[in-house]
Amino acid sequence: MVKMDNIHYSYDAINGYNKPFNFIMSPREPGKTAMAWMKLIYNPWKKNKKPWIYLVRQCVEITDALISSIQNTTVNKFTDDNVKLEYKQSFKDGIVDVKINGEMFFRIVSLSISLRRIKLASLANIGGILMDEYIIDPRTQEHYLPNEAFKIKEAYTTWKREYTGKGVLKAYFLGNPYSLYNPLFMDWKVNPNNLKRDSFYVGDMFVIHWAVINPLLKEKLIRENPLYQFDEDYTGYALEGMAVNDSNIRLGELPESFAIRYAFKVDGRYLAVFKSKFYSPDLEFWYFVCEYPELSKKRIVFCYDFKEIVDKAIIMSPEDRFNLQSFKDAIRKNMVAYGNINVYYLIMEVYKNL
Repeated sequence: MVKMDNIHYSYDAINGYNKPFNFIMSPREPGKTAMAWMKLIYNPWKKNKKPWIYLVRQCVEITDALISSIQNTTVNKFTDDNVKLEYKQSFKDGIVDVKINGEMFFRIVSLSISLRRIKLASLANIGGILMDEYIIDPRTQEHYLPNEAFKIKEAYTTWKREYTGKGVLKAYFLGNPYSLYNPLFMDWKVNPNNLKRDSFYVGDMFVIHWAVINPLLKEKLIRENPLYQFDEDYTGYALEGMAVNDSNIRLGELPESFAIRYAFKVDGRYLAVFKSKFYSPDLEFWYFVCEYPELSKKRIVFCYDFKEIVDKAIIMSPEDRFNLQSFKDAIRKNMVAYGNINVYYLIMEVYKNL
C-alpha cells in the first residue's frame, strides 16, 4: 500500500466554493484523478454507500483496462482493501454498472449515447459525478460532441433529483490544459483571458481551478523524469500546465483604424471581422475578429450550418466564399488577430467552410 501525502492535489479548496460544477485543470502530475477516486468517491463510499456516475465521451473508452486501472492503480494502490470490481462487459451499450461485493460503486455513462438514455441512467442515492480527461487535444484527432454542454446540463438536471445529501450535487471535470477552449467554458461564458494559473475563476454555478504542482512534488518529478530536464516544450505542458495549443494564437485589441467588414454566426455567437481602413506594409495584422452581439439589423451575417439560419443569418453561397477569399488567405498567413482564444477556434470552423 502507498501512503497518501500532502503534496498532491487536495479538493478542500474547490469544495469550499460549494458550486454544482467544479472544473480542475492542471499539469499531468499533481494526482487530481487518484485523489478524486480516493478522497471524493471511494473513502466516502465505504461509509455512506453513495454511488457515483463516471462520465466518458465515447463508448469505446469503456474498457476492461479503464476499470482495472481504477481498481489496481488507484483503490488497491492506496488501501489494503484488495477490492475486486464487478461488472458485465456490455461496453458498447454505453452504460456499465461497477459494483463491490454486489453493491453499486459507480456507473459509467457515455455522453455519445442518446440524451434519453443518458437521462434514464440516473442513480438512486447518487454521491456525485466525475469526468476525467475532459479537455481534448485536437492534434490527436479528438473531437468534442455536438451539443456536449447541453447534454451535460440536461443529465445533471435529471440526476440531481436522486441526490439526498447535504448541499448541492457536485460534478467534477478534470483535465490537462491542452487549450483553454472547450464546450463547458463556452457555455459558462468564461473569458479565457481572465483565467490565471494557480487561481480560481468563480461563476454563479461553477468554479474553475487552474492548479499548479506543489514545489516539493515538482522537485521530485524533475529528478525522476529526464523529459522534464531536457524537453522544454513538454515540460511547459506536463509540468507547468501551460495551454500549449493556444501559445501561438495571435491575440490583440481592436485598432482604431479598423472598420467592420464581415459578420459570422457560429455556435450561436456573433463574430465581427474588422479590416484596416488603410493599407500599409507595416500593419501587424490585416484583420481583427471579436465577439460582437450588437450588430446592425442591416448587417448580413454569414453562417455555414442550417441550424444558425435565424435572426438575419444566411448560408454562405459560392459567391460569398469567393468574396471572402482574402480573409481566408489572411488566416492562412497568420495575419488575423483575435479578441480571445474562443474567437480563434470558432473562426477555424469558419475557415474549414470557406
